[in-house]
Amino acid sequence: MGKNRFGSFFLRKARSADRKLDQWLSYQIDKYTFSFRTADVNNYVKRIGGGYRGSDAEWQTVQQYWKRFGIMPKRIWYALYCNELGSYDPRFIPDPIWFHDIIPHYNNKNMASAYADKGLYNRIITGVKKPETVVKKMADHYYNGDGEQIITREDAEKRCMGEDHLIFKPSGGSKGAGILFYDRENKDSMTIPSILDSMGGGFVAQRIVKQHSDLARLNPGTLNTIRMISFHFKGEVHVLSAQLRIGNANARVDNYSAGGSAVAVKPDGWLHEKAVNHDMEWVDTTPNGIKLKEVRVPNYQGITDTVKRLHCQLPYFNILGWDFAAGEDGTPIMIEFNTKPGQNQIGGKEPTFGDLTDEVLEDVFIKKNHPRNR
Repeated sequence: MGKNRFGSFFLRKARSADRKLDQWLSYQIDKYTFSFRTADVNNYVKRIGGGYRGSDAEWQTVQQYWKRFGIMPKRIWYALYCNELGSYDPRFIPDPIWFHDIIPHYNNKNMASAYADKGLYNRIITGVKKPETVVKKMADHYYNGDGEQIITREDAEKRCMGEDHLIFKPSGGSKGAGILFYDRENKDSMTIPSILDSMGGGFVAQRIVKQHSDLARLNPGTLNTIRMISFHFKGEVHVLSAQLRIGNANARVDNYSAGGSAVAVKPDGWLHEKAVNHDMEWVDTTPNGIKLKEVRVPNYQGITDTVKRLHCQLPYFNILGWDFAAGEDGTPIMIEFNTKPGQNQIGGKEPTFGDLTDEVLEDVFIKKNHPRNR
């Protein structure tokens, strides 16, 4: 009996060490996968002439703010975030803190992969309009649009070839990576068989969403979507920020990383005066010359209410990023959600958590008592 207890003790210790090693390795991988590299931040700041250069006395105020949380942020983040403000606001959250401390505190990383598959959206999220799916592929099997029936490769080709226009999205893709378009009448378009060959083991093929005319006119070639960040905190879902993403004139996706621009949306749905693009340039008009301040997101309150309602369907994630379109009649259309979203701080020119910042940082770094749904 004694030997068994002795062996069990060391087995538990070994398993604990393995878990700690796994966590450490995961942390190291995440550092480079989900956050700006130092070189990226340096390049952004160079593009804006070095960013905001506050006095040393101002910077000491920022340092004092973070000192109580045991953190010493790097000044370069505030050169970037505060450039358009002309003063330091210590409540801005540097990206390494956001991705390495805050997101893991509020979201269950172990559940994220299961929720990331776009092919399962029809089962995970209910009660909201979504793009119409024609074919999907999950775990190397082809399915019909609703995922209720396994179909053959030949059947998948026929279903897709019966459409005039389709967008193919990788099941777990982000930032517009890996997206392909099919246009029957375009001679330069890839064929359906070649698209299916290139999409790998998981994707969704969807009909093109028809958006509201007020958003289509900003850049007709892209679906211009609202990126909204929601936060479930102390029994209430808050919408922390929202930005309208507008595609580049030569692009078919609106992602910031693909050359698009992002403009903050006010609580009443009107756009701010200026948008920021990937080159850190601030512009007050769209690629086709429309003044941003004269544009209002259709049914913005409806989109906000929908996000708050849907967040309750995802109990393992207290911070979520949502991409929504406004349909032709203003109906909110959920394009996708992200369990590890980036922040809207640059385009929004406001700290992510706003007036909640102190409470959130105390919860993460001082109380450290969030259950994390594990």
